[in-house]
Amino acid sequence: MFGPYAVRGLVDLALTVVTTVPLAIGALLFYGLSTSTGNVTFASLIQSRVPEHLRGRAFAGFDLLWQTGRLLSLLGGGLLADAAGIRAVYLLGGLLLLAAAAVGALGTRPANSRAAVAQAAHAATPP
Repeated sequence: MFGPYAVRGLVDLALTVVTTVPLAIGALLFYGLSTSTGNVTFASLIQSRVPEHLRGRAFAGFDLLWQTGRLLSLLGGGLLADAAGIRAVYLLGGLLLLAAAAVGALGTRPANSRAAVAQAAHAATPP
């Protein structure tokens, strides 16, 4: 479910170093395909978990949050591009998307899997 975030994060990171138009077009095409699959996943999730009589409100709330986030990210990206250049925008965006994918993937794992990961991390930490 969080794969599209990871794909978009990797594409953003690739765009920090790509210098040819054909490679950038290919990366953005892959990005667009990933975005579409992510939208289908999120819409299906809402449809499957929200009672039918509340779906309109759920989709409206989701769209409100999504569009507000987009506007704020455009503002932040523009300010960052002015201050540090466009590559910094792609770098930060890519890192944030990869972090979101990791947090989402780990957060939706069954509790016993999370406990095993926590125990392994604790065991690997030196005293």
